[in-house]
Amino acid sequence: MQAEWTADREPLPHWLEELEDQASAARLELERDQAASKLEELEELLENLPDIFERKFSQRLAPVLERQKLLIEENEHLRSQVERLMPQPGEVRLKFPQASSEEAPPHADEETLPPLLRLIRGGRADAWPRPTAAWEDPRRK
Repeated sequence: MQAEWTADREPLPHWLEELEDQASAARLELERDQAASKLEELEELLENLPDIFERKFSQRLAPVLERQKLLIEENEHLRSQVERLMPQPGEVRLKFPQASSEEAPPHADEETLPPLLRLIRGGRADAWPRPTAAWEDPRRK
C-alpha cells in the first residue's frame, strides 16, 4: 500500500515559515501605522473643533447682532423724538379737541405730516389749530 501524501502532514519548509512570519509582522505594522494615522487625524480634528464651533456660532450670531444694532438705533431715534416733543419746564401748551374717527375721513396727506403737526391738527390734515379754553400747564401733572 502506498501512503497518501497530504500537505498537512508534511512540515513547511523553513524559509516559508519565515516568510509567513514576515508577512504577519508587516501586516501588524501596517495596521498600527493606519491606526496611528487615523488617530493623528482624529486628534487634529479635535484640536480644530473649538475653532469650527466658534465660526459656526459667529455665523449664526451675526444676524442677531445686526438686528440688535438696528433696534438700538431705532430706540435712540425714538427717544430723541420724544425728548423734542416733551414740554420744557415752564412751557404752556394748548389742548385741542380730538376729532372722532367717524367725523374725520382718512387723508393721504396725514401720513406725510410730521407727528407734531398731526397732533396739533387733531389728526385732520384740513383742520387748523382751534384752541379751547382749557390750558395745559406741565407743572400740574
